Amino acid sequence: MSKPVIFVDGHVLDGKPQGTSTYIVGLYTEIAKRNTAEILIATEQENSIKRWFPKQENIRWVPLTAANKYKRLAVEFDRLAEQYRPDYMHFQYITPLRKRTRWINTVHDLLFLDLPQYFPLRYRLQNRLLFGLSARRSDIVLTVSEYSRDAIGRHFGIPLDNIHVTPDGIDSISQANPEAVNGLTPGNFFVYVSRFEPRKNQDSLVRALRQIRSDLPDGFRLVLVGNPALHYPALNAEIAAAGDLVCCLSNLSFGALAWLYRNATAALYPSFAEGFGIPPLEAVVAGGQSYCAANTAMNELADCVHGTFNAGDLDEIVAVMRASLAGRFPKDDMVLRMRALDRYSWNRAADNLLDAIRRDRA
Repeated sequence: MSKPVIFVDGHVLDGKPQGTSTYIVGLYTEIAKRNTAEILIATEQENSIKRWFPKQENIRWVPLTAANKYKRLAVEFDRLAEQYRPDYMHFQYITPLRKRTRWINTVHDLLFLDLPQYFPLRYRLQNRLLFGLSARRSDIVLTVSEYSRDAIGRHFGIPLDNIHVTPDGIDSISQANPEAVNGLTPGNFFVYVSRFEPRKNQDSLVRALRQIRSDLPDGFRLVLVGNPALHYPALNAEIAAAGDLVCCLSNLSFGALAWLYRNATAALYPSFAEGFGIPPLEAVVAGGQSYCAANTAMNELADCVHGTFNAGDLDEIVAVMRASLAGRFPKDDMVLRMRALDRYSWNRAADNLLDAIRRDRA
């Protein structure tokens, strides 16, 4: 059987790094290394390919000319499908208007359907229709966790056998060279990494830290790494009340993140809902202590982190903080690290996608 030609919608690679760009780069870097498929990636700027895939000769650039997403979906991808005639076209969440070839579609999560209270009404209504129609029209549906696989099946009526898990890889953080962050003392801070929005529940983390303020060593901090994503007055109020207990950072390198994870007293992740949950795993792989909430896709991480807790129970968050300050870690660090690297790698994600393609072509 000849190598499949896969055309990838890579328009997100032209912008700032985000979860979908990391996913595309990790997955197709691994497939390109194997030379088991011909890969075409469409972006507006050729430099985006050079920046994200600097050493991959097996990836070809396809120029995008439509900056408007609706024009891309309605017109340009149809033209490119006719021009390049790939075996598959791979999209994230939303597929084009017209279908000329077989489609691969990654639906990363459907949290807005499982927990609608955290998402705007317009977003929910629009994307329920677009995501559902796109998933049902696709030949291969991918997602990043068993939790999200189940949600796609429940909400869109797609058989689970037709939904394949391609987990996000955590390889990059394991290869990063730690870069010290100025103003922080190793072992004298907690760290949290992710964008700021209500479902991430950072305000509870700050509130819990304020409760044990009198027990903290001098200069102890909570380091929040991320950018505001949605209106979040509860977090703003807690940060104001905490004063110099909280330090907010953003746009850090992998090296700086690796240093934070490795040197924190613990990485804490109190989110109410996640379609996957990379930061708790990154903390373990970087050599740090990691705790996350026990819900949604994070339930799948329980045997790869040092402990879990109820995100809605402030007393449990306080107990985790106290345990980590006392150095009480119940699991072996190296066992957790090796388990996480084995289970959540781009190698495994590529295996699963290529297997899905083989079965589809059989």
